[in-house]
Amino acid sequence: MPVQSKNTIFRFGPFELNPAEQELRRNGVRLRLPASRFRLLLLFMSRHGQLVTREEIASALWSDVRTIDTNSGIHTAVNQLREQLEDDSSAPKYIETVVGVGYRFIATVLEAPDAPPAPTQGSGGPDEVKAALSGPQQPIAGRSKVGGKTRSRIAILIALAAIVIAAVVCAFVIVRLRRTAPAAEMQLVRVTDTGDVKFAAISPDGKYVALVRENSGQESLWVKQLLTGQMLELVSLGTDVCPGVDFSPDSAYLYFVRMEPAKADGELDELPLLGGTSRRVVRGISGVPAISPDGRNVAFVRSTRISHGQDSIVVAKLDDGDERVLASFNPPGIHFNRITWTADGQHLVFPLASVLFVMPVSGGQPVAIPGPPWTEIDDVWRLPASDRIAVAGQRLQDATDQVLEISLATGQVQAITHDLAAYSSLRTSREGRALLAVQNLTLSSVQVIAPGKQSEPRVLSASHLNHDGIAGLAWTPDSKIVYTSEPGSRQVLETNRDGSGSRRLALTNLQAFSDPVISPRGDFIAVVRWAINDSANIWRMNLDGSEQKRLTEGRQDFSPSISPDGQWIVYAGVEGGSSSVMKVPAGGGAPVRVTNLCADNPAISPDGKWIACTVVSDPADRPKLAILPFSGSAPDKLLQLPAAVELPPLVWTPDNRSISFIETVDGVSNIWRQPVDGGPAVPVTHFTSGRIFNFRWSNDGWLALARGTETADAVLIRDSRDGH
Repeated sequence: MPVQSKNTIFRFGPFELNPAEQELRRNGVRLRLPASRFRLLLLFMSRHGQLVTREEIASALWSDVRTIDTNSGIHTAVNQLREQLEDDSSAPKYIETVVGVGYRFIATVLEAPDAPPAPTQGSGGPDEVKAALSGPQQPIAGRSKVGGKTRSRIAILIALAAIVIAAVVCAFVIVRLRRTAPAAEMQLVRVTDTGDVKFAAISPDGKYVALVRENSGQESLWVKQLLTGQMLELVSLGTDVCPGVDFSPDSAYLYFVRMEPAKADGELDELPLLGGTSRRVVRGISGVPAISPDGRNVAFVRSTRISHGQDSIVVAKLDDGDERVLASFNPPGIHFNRITWTADGQHLVFPLASVLFVMPVSGGQPVAIPGPPWTEIDDVWRLPASDRIAVAGQRLQDATDQVLEISLATGQVQAITHDLAAYSSLRTSREGRALLAVQNLTLSSVQVIAPGKQSEPRVLSASHLNHDGIAGLAWTPDSKIVYTSEPGSRQVLETNRDGSGSRRLALTNLQAFSDPVISPRGDFIAVVRWAINDSANIWRMNLDGSEQKRLTEGRQDFSPSISPDGQWIVYAGVEGGSSSVMKVPAGGGAPVRVTNLCADNPAISPDGKWIACTVVSDPADRPKLAILPFSGSAPDKLLQLPAAVELPPLVWTPDNRSISFIETVDGVSNIWRQPVDGGPAVPVTHFTSGRIFNFRWSNDGWLALARGTETADAVLIRDSRDGH
């Protein structure tokens, strides 16, 4: 790569890139650009008009990270840079794709010198110090005149003092920078490479890592000794589910949760790490256990239902199970049932409606931690300093859940990672030198299957591999496919079913889109927009993304479905302690409740007479498939869904006779259909690998899929300059 002067400014279109100031401006307005995207853009500037290979991009972006999926990472990095530049891959103005090889920056770039660099500091000799300190002198009243020789000595002393002070300041800055190192300085050391890690925790002494692994639908609990690399299976859970584990403060015991599938809560067991008999500690735990720093208590979340139920914060004694309920919250409740102690054991921290709260263990009201709401909080965990915690979460400028350090007093956020993976399951050793996380990477492409050719899917969005369709996809009346894209689902794209004519319909940096659905006449789209306070509402917009209009104002409204006449939008609305099926006029108006049942995942039949949804009558039971009249009344039919069903979505087949859904067995997903007449469910696809994240039928029997792979491994995150 040609070496450019740091004082060179690059100008192209309305943009100006200043390497010396590490900033990108558009028409003079500074843009937010992550460090990795800045390096990528600078690479393109230095090679504008020339081919930049994928290998060169990978070297420029991730030379300081050991483990990164560059195949997906390069696609995502380039697409996000295109988004910042408002470029379109199908008709590029700036970044052109050279298929299979790399990219070329095609816009005209002007290179102009910046202001001349500041003069370099001299050796600090007396004359130079005098010159630096001299200037127009004004007599000072009451001060005697000092001889030249004395002035020279004073100048030297002042200069030396300045040098010492500068050295101290530099040393402080260096230490501070080491403490607040950006993601580029972080080193990720892979602990596992199996791709099947669901949860991970590191022992307080930093010697062991406990792993919850899921393979072929079976979960198991493992421990790995970091020094020797030995792995040992401790417990085979079978089809039971383990949401998380924690160690005792002395690293001698492991606490793990065991739940039956589709149950709202389970039990907490204590297991000696080096062998022994397990002991039941407490029942009715729904999330990850958090053992107190003194090892006497466990804090956890207890939910009344798997989704949309009331969440309670409970503290129980480990010796006798005696418990106290500190607080209870209505939906959406505590995100992923995550909670942590502060290092001094005096407070609990938890995410509630995408806001972090802190609450005294002794009792009292939760208090929101300062700062704007988050778009996502996946996990929280204490750091050695009692006023700081680590968070796996997503802010507006992040595409995925990153690892961040938060001040409880000020809410100040410091990024620890900033890459293309998503992180969860944060844990630290006692001294905080080792930070363990699960690194998740999801690759998805939009695929189509022609009628009668279930074994021949055609990939439409291979150039993205960027969560395409995971948050939603739909068919237009003229057989185009609309789908969400980008980690964070911040844009909606449209393409022909042969992959041509791709274009962007809508884009936002502030909110995420999900669940797009097209009106039967193709005159509007209904979509869910998620706000940064974890609220969701139904919006409508034209197919070109214009004239966006909010239709609902509930706490969380999602899963829209449009009636065949285009007059109504049916959706699931969460208020109070449960969700209900609602409908709202497509042009705007007051919502109407369809059923009083606790219901979710609604879908209108092609003939407009029925609504399929899931209902829960007892928190201990699995959801059942219900068929309701569109006018609203008691279910006409209740059908049992298989245990391996993945919800959402529920989708009617075009012939109006069946409800189709995703079933995942042994890590492989397929589409199944359940006849509404009550016959047995039958498979539609017969894949032997891969996951299906979403799907929709077209009116003429084509099937669109969001399909790909997921990998999850435990990684240790360390400062690459730290010798530990």
